[in-house]
Order: sequence, then C-alpha cells, then structure tokens
Amino acid sequence: MKVTAVVVTRNRPNLLGRVLNALFAQSRPPDEIIVFDNASDQATQDMLMERRGLTVLRSEYNVGGAGGFAQALQTAVARGADWVWLLDDDAVPLTHALQRLLAARPHLPDDTGALCSTVEEFDAIALQHRRYFDPLFGRERTVAAAAYSERAVGIDTGSFVGFLVSAHAVGVAGLPRSDYFIAYDDTEYSLRLKASGFTLWLVPASRIKHLRQAESRMRHHAFGVRHYYNVRNRIAVATMYSRWRLLAAVRASLIGVALWAISSHPWQLRSMAMMCRAVADGNRGKLGELGGSSSTVAAPTLPTSGY
Repeated sequence: MKVTAVVVTRNRPNLLGRVLNALFAQSRPPDEIIVFDNASDQATQDMLMERRGLTVLRSEYNVGGAGGFAQALQTAVARGADWVWLLDDDAVPLTHALQRLLAARPHLPDDTGALCSTVEEFDAIALQHRRYFDPLFGRERTVAAAAYSERAVGIDTGSFVGFLVSAHAVGVAGLPRSDYFIAYDDTEYSLRLKASGFTLWLVPASRIKHLRQAESRMRHHAFGVRHYYNVRNRIAVATMYSRWRLLAAVRASLIGVALWAISSHPWQLRSMAMMCRAVADGNRGKLGELGGSSSTVAAPTLPTSGY
C-alpha cells in the first residue's frame, strides 16, 4: 500500500521545514512526500532545493490552498498512491500519527473514504477541525471532547489538517474544488465524499500539532479577504448540501454578519463593503478568486436518506 503525504505551502519556509522533518521522522513514514509550492518567494524555493526525498510541484501563480490541494492530490493519485495524507504547512504530525491512522483502517467499514487525526492548538484539542453537519439546514457542530477517548468516531467533515483520503474515494468523488480558493474547500470535499457513499472517521490516537498563532485568528483583524472567502464559501456549502436551502442560506449569512461584527474595526467602509460582497456572492454561488475569474456553484444530487 502506497501512502503519499501532500503539503501545500506558501511563504512559510520555517514552518514547512518543521512539517517535513516530522514527516520523515514518522514511525511509518509516507512512501512519497509531495510539496505543492504555491508561488512562494525565493526563501521557500531555496529551502526546497536543499531537501532530498521530495516531489516538488510549483505554481508560478497563487492558486490558493484549494487549488494546491486539488493539483497535488491529482498528482499523488496519478503516481500510484492508494492513500493521500493532506496537510497544511503548519501541521506537524506527532511520531506515530500516520501509523495510528493506518492501524485503525482494518477495524473500520469497507466504505471508509477518509481518516482524520486529532488536531491540537495552544496545547488543547482544536475541536473545530472535526465536525458534524445537519443536512436539513446546514448547522455545524463540533465533535465533543469526550469522544476523543474513543478508538474511532464517525464524522461528517474534517479540515485538511491531517486528512487521509483513499484514492478510490477520490476516483469516485473527484478532486477538491479549486474555485473555493481558500476556506471551506475541505468542508465541501468532506460532504461530497459522504454524498458519494463514503464514511469519514476521526482517529483520536493520531495527533497533529497545528502551529497556529493566536494573533492569526480572524477576529483580531479587520474584515478582509480571508473573512470574505470564509463567509462566501460557508454560505455556498450550506446552501449546496442542505435540504432547506433558503433557511441554510439565511443562517450562514447571519453567521457571516456575526463574524464581521466581532472583527476589528467593523464599521470601516471597506470592511462593510467586503462583508456585503461576501454574503451576496455566497448566496449567488459565485466562486473563484476574489477579483479574478469566477464560477457558479451547481447543487449536487444528494442521497435521499441523508448522511
């Protein structure tokens, strides 16, 4: 069984170096490591040139995290991977992380499409990375902390911070949508895997340190580009994968307004304009890079029995 690790990076060579060190130090190391260099600066390019044992894909244009994962996942499967482990460039797996994911697989159903690690931030479990999704109106809730004592927990969505997906599932469900650019591309992909007949599982014993900085939280910044993608894509996903689509759109839009309200300096004209655009584009299903080409979301056909 060939397992390929995929890391998408942009201009964070120090963090990327820690992730790569952790991958090479795995008790069951990946058979191949693919780094997608998303138009990074020279420092990242120099670091990657000095490394051995990597397959490096480089884009001269920033295609966003979603585009990077889509292209790298496609390459990994084309190169014969049976399972592909998706990681951000600040996601440092502990020594036995991959081994424990793979050890759980034989005890899970044949329709398993993805296995997810526990994500830790600020010395605690980051619950928001593994969630449930209500298919009626798109309500999301996190997996309870108590569930992390289980051997495996069925989930609906997982972030691409330690997301091990089977090549078979990729062949059926397709690739992540690059037109999400950043944010909620992993949520949409998780729900698409579910809609395609696959199950997703949290394996609590597998752990990843997510080296996120407290000051990077969106609430500490004025409502800008990152907020735009989060709100727009949240609305698009909720609308696409909910049966009560109008209610889902209203609910997701209100969450977007709430995110704007708690952001830094929300009453700035630029912040208000960006919030209004995010809500409008999300409700219209207008995706793509902000300021670039766009596409319109088509609602998928969902199983009538739910998830």
